[in-house]
Amino acid sequence: MSPIKRITAGRYAEFIDIVANAYPGMGIPNTDEDKKRVRERLLTLERNDPKIRSYGLFRDKELVGGMRLFDFDMTLFETGITVGGVGLVAVDLNHKKERVCKELIEFFHQHYLEKGASMTALYPFRPDFYRKMGYGYGPKLSQYSIRPADLPRGKTREHICFLTNRDFPAMEACYNRFAAKTHGMMKRMKHELPGFERRNLRMVGYKSGKNILGYMAFSFKNLKKDNFILNDIIIEQIIYENRDALMEMMAFLHTQADQINAVVFNLLDDNFHFLPFDPRNNSQNLTAPVYHESNIQGVGLMYRIIDMNGLFAVLAGHNFNGQNVKLKIAIRDSFLPQNAGDYIVHFADGRPALKNKGAFHVGIEMDIAEFSSMLMGCVDFRSLYDYGLTEISDMKHLDTVNRLFLVDQKPVCWTQF
Repeated sequence: MSPIKRITAGRYAEFIDIVANAYPGMGIPNTDEDKKRVRERLLTLERNDPKIRSYGLFRDKELVGGMRLFDFDMTLFETGITVGGVGLVAVDLNHKKERVCKELIEFFHQHYLEKGASMTALYPFRPDFYRKMGYGYGPKLSQYSIRPADLPRGKTREHICFLTNRDFPAMEACYNRFAAKTHGMMKRMKHELPGFERRNLRMVGYKSGKNILGYMAFSFKNLKKDNFILNDIIIEQIIYENRDALMEMMAFLHTQADQINAVVFNLLDDNFHFLPFDPRNNSQNLTAPVYHESNIQGVGLMYRIIDMNGLFAVLAGHNFNGQNVKLKIAIRDSFLPQNAGDYIVHFADGRPALKNKGAFHVGIEMDIAEFSSMLMGCVDFRSLYDYGLTEISDMKHLDTVNRLFLVDQKPVCWTQF
């Protein structure tokens, strides 16, 4: 493996050049002054937050690729765990197809194994590329475009007010309370709320006494250059701890009907079309026979288990739906071979106990990518079986295995990295 080490401030300009060329769509300006501003902003984030670090891969002392690593605290069902995140994986255009990315990701996995993490996560530039590295698809994100008048009118807006940076501590407390009880959520990192202010987002919240129990950050998008009064509201983030907070924020959006064309929500919520009176998204698209387009969807965040033993250790107190079965899980993992193998788990009233060997009632076999998605609750076992992505040794146990990994809620994550 090539040398991989922290990117120092003196080499960071090279990293920015590599990122700008690898991802031209990010719009990093090509002037030295603008690149310097981007460099200083990213370096400042690292100086202020020890959970963010940039690493580069060097060959003959030349920086040929880099990435940023993030130490996340994620809620896995009811348990808080460390999850490694990777972002801005970029390779010099003159060193493509030289296994630079492969070596970076191998280092990333080893780095978090040494930190005791059992899972990693990333946003893929190409989902199929990272699936080959063992990453499983997360939940689909839905974009809804709803007319304000179709949102609930609500009974009151008495708790709704605009928020400023003085409210950041209460907003962070709200977010972290929500994160602690929501599967898949990651604790707020230091830079995220100030990022709202830097991007000139408006912030509205539900205040109860000194506490904020819900908030949303939004921007305006003009739809025609020659018509300044034709705008959409883009909801960048919405967090709420109870129904009252959600309903009052919807009432606030409902009252914008006189000047706003549509409210655009990006949500990890397949049921949101029940909330507006009319769920159509104004595209007028119709799918045969008569299905009106309500939202568009995309895959994004991907999850990977890097340590099966460690995962079941942290989930020792989790209840896998009260099932009783001795299960052998045969994992294929070509990218991280030490993670592959047979794992025998005894589930007693839903509680797992990992065994090194012994008898089992039923065995399943699958790739680590699909197992990671199933464990997170993004797909059920029966679907994977129907799609030919897993095998089971005894069909009479299919329902039991399927119930083991069912979840009440698919993972939710609003952390961008």
